[in-house]
This record gives sequence, C-alpha cells and structure tokens, in this order.
Amino acid sequence: MKLLLDTCCWLWWLDNPNKLTKPQLDAVSNRRNQLFLSVATIWEISIKVNNQKLTIPQTLNRLIEQQCPLDGIKIINIKPIHAIQAGNLTLHHKDPFDRMIIAQAITEDLTIVTSDSVFQKYNINVLD
Repeated sequence: MKLLLDTCCWLWWLDNPNKLTKPQLDAVSNRRNQLFLSVATIWEISIKVNNQKLTIPQTLNRLIEQQCPLDGIKIINIKPIHAIQAGNLTLHHKDPFDRMIIAQAITEDLTIVTSDSVFQKYNINVLD
C-alpha cells in the first residue's frame, strides 16, 4: 500500500505513536508499505514552528534529512498538476495544506493516513 501521512499523523508517529489508531500504526510500521510525506506538510510545520504554535523533537531539517530516510519516507514535491487539482476540489476542506495533501493523494493514487474526518468527504482512500 502507498500511504501519504498527513501532518498530525506524521508528527504523532515520530513523537507519540499511541495517538495513531491501531490500523494506522500497523500500516505505517509495516515495511511492505511505501510511506510518503508532502512538501505541504513540511511547509505547514515550518510555519507553525516559526510562529511557536508547534514544537518538534528535533529541528525540521534533521527530521527531513535524517529521520525520513530511516523510516523509509519519500518526499512528494508539489507539481503543477497537484496545484490544479487542489484548486478544483470542492470546499469541504478549507485548509490549503490539507487540500494539497488531498490533491496529491488523488493524483498519485495514495491512501491518506489521517485522523481528520473531513478527508472522508473526498473520493480518496483514507486510513483513519
């Protein structure tokens, strides 16, 4: 399975995996699954850390450069097709970072690991 971790689920997996549901934790821990993280998540975390709305266990650079490879996480860059898809989504979700994650899941045929029930309103695979 190809899994795209949303921001909260990735942070929980790093710092407090007990916040993930059992199916989420099992899927993310299963090395047969491919794990992905959006650049939109990195952007969102960077803004929240800078605004002191979020603290993370290490610097964001270290998490991306060292922890992601250790965990087998591949970074998904934002492509023009993702931006177009995000702009064309219905407005169930108003958060631009989540809309980008949803657009990437649609375009790249990924299952999103999330605890956000609004994701269910889109025609995507969600592991909640």
